[in-house]
Amino acid sequence: MSIFQQLYKSLYSPKVMARYRFQKIGKSILYIFLLSLLMLIPEMVHLTNLVRTELSLVERTVQSEIPEFTIEQGELKADIQEPILKNENDFVFLFDPNSEELPSSLTHQDGLFFLKHKAILVSDTNNEAYTYSLLNDTTISKTDVEEFLSMIRSIYPIALVVLGVLLYLFDSFIMLFGVTALAFIGRLIAAQMNRNVNYKQAWTLTAYSFTIPIVFFMVMKFLSITVLHSFLIFVVVSCFVLFLTLKEIPPIKEKKNL
Repeated sequence: MSIFQQLYKSLYSPKVMARYRFQKIGKSILYIFLLSLLMLIPEMVHLTNLVRTELSLVERTVQSEIPEFTIEQGELKADIQEPILKNENDFVFLFDPNSEELPSSLTHQDGLFFLKHKAILVSDTNNEAYTYSLLNDTTISKTDVEEFLSMIRSIYPIALVVLGVLLYLFDSFIMLFGVTALAFIGRLIAAQMNRNVNYKQAWTLTAYSFTIPIVFFMVMKFLSITVLHSFLIFVVVSCFVLFLTLKEIPPIKEKKNL
């Protein structure tokens, strides 16, 4: 049975999952890499769409709506009286060389904000401010910014691929560690249930017990739904599926005294 068939069966059949305990450990590790990929896909899809949307918004605004400007001696200078504000897909771009602080109505809004003495990037309530004084004596013009944005557009696909590979390796390591830890609990549960399951078999069954919570959280991420206490839910569901799987294993027969 292929790992894709195992993935399908692991969504609904503890009885079939119980048979996987006899397979080689290498296939179980390969299955963990498949689950790690499933977890990563929605994250990378959302990240790619976010970067593309934000970059396009900034490029269009800079090219067509923002007048000539310079950043010199720690100050943004442009000949405008009213701020330029754009909002697209809940991402805000603000260009306001006349204000020193971000309006309170925008402090919790994701976006990129250029003010008189600093630029502010807000993402998922994380607020990062970069003062123009960090540029020292360097002068930046609108042309420089357009060239920088063009460079970002050319390299961001490669950067996302590299980031995706690093995140995949990290997620795989975390999942392997999680299976290793929960397998000890699975071994204890098996002993309490009088099932003849060694640690290698408990490790394999634990890996497959991750299937349902992994698929559930993958769907939630695609739908952009935040699940509270996700770690606790993941552990409880995995342990429950593992328990159901262990129940499908015949108990150890007690020796009868003659």
